[in-house]
Amino acid sequence: MTKQSQNQAVLLSQRSKQKEFITWAIIVHSIGITGAVVLFEPWAFGFAFFMASVTGYSMGIFHHMYLSHRSFRCHPVVENIGVLLGTLTWRGPMAAPIRYVAMHRIHHRYSDTDKDPHSPKEGWLHSLISWNWNHSDLFRRQELYNKLAPNWVRQNSFFKWLDQNVHTAQALYGLFLFSVGFAFFDLKTAAVLVVYGVFVKTLMLVYLANTVDLINHTVGYRNYETKDDSTNSFLMAAIHLGGAISWHNNHHARAAYFTVKGNWWEFDVHYLFLRFLSLFGLVSHIRILDDQEKVRVQKQKLEEQYASL
Repeated sequence: MTKQSQNQAVLLSQRSKQKEFITWAIIVHSIGITGAVVLFEPWAFGFAFFMASVTGYSMGIFHHMYLSHRSFRCHPVVENIGVLLGTLTWRGPMAAPIRYVAMHRIHHRYSDTDKDPHSPKEGWLHSLISWNWNHSDLFRRQELYNKLAPNWVRQNSFFKWLDQNVHTAQALYGLFLFSVGFAFFDLKTAAVLVVYGVFVKTLMLVYLANTVDLINHTVGYRNYETKDDSTNSFLMAAIHLGGAISWHNNHHARAAYFTVKGNWWEFDVHYLFLRFLSLFGLVSHIRILDDQEKVRVQKQKLEEQYASL
């Protein structure tokens, strides 16, 4: 194949992926907004919010802090359930676990530069959603997976299946909701569960979860001087219940730690959840940057300096 033919093939691939993401956005918005109005039920928004919380927090804990930063260890059953729930967010390409790891590591490496996939410097709409198709070429580059996603993530057969079948996983989840609604209630309830549990849930996550890329790189306070514009935000803490997403400047400064304890008010409900799971032996080796860890790290640095003399 000539170089020109290769370039044409890459361009066609990029356009195909771009079309896929735009189609996904149109379908989610059309069915989510129209269905929410036509099939309105007071309880349905509560159900959508519940599913958005379960899947969204799972993505934050497992896609983000587990797969991307390896900031704790967990039982394989917990690992698979957590990554599956994170994938069911259906947040475009970021729902795919291996793609998420690659994209997120690019974000940390080039945060707030022209190489950052979802920097707010390219506009608020880009940061919220349009980066999904504006950077669609990145999501087909296998070399990024090989370079940025660690072997234990890339070679996991379940993660690979989820990565390649995000829409299929969401369809199966929707079928499950429909079956439950139809079996125990009626056809309308089944339709409401699908519309709110799949499409309205996804809209909530796209615009609530993605605000971190907009708000926490524009406004807020900083504890650490980093090379990017990351900030800590009380607003994000109210939405995300603390942790790396809320105290984002802390996270960008010390990304390897699950929680970075700076000021006394910087709480982390996600950490408490992992501590609860650890009581049953399901989670271990949670990396925490507290005062004791800071002393240990400083001591280790001094020992390394003395050893080099």
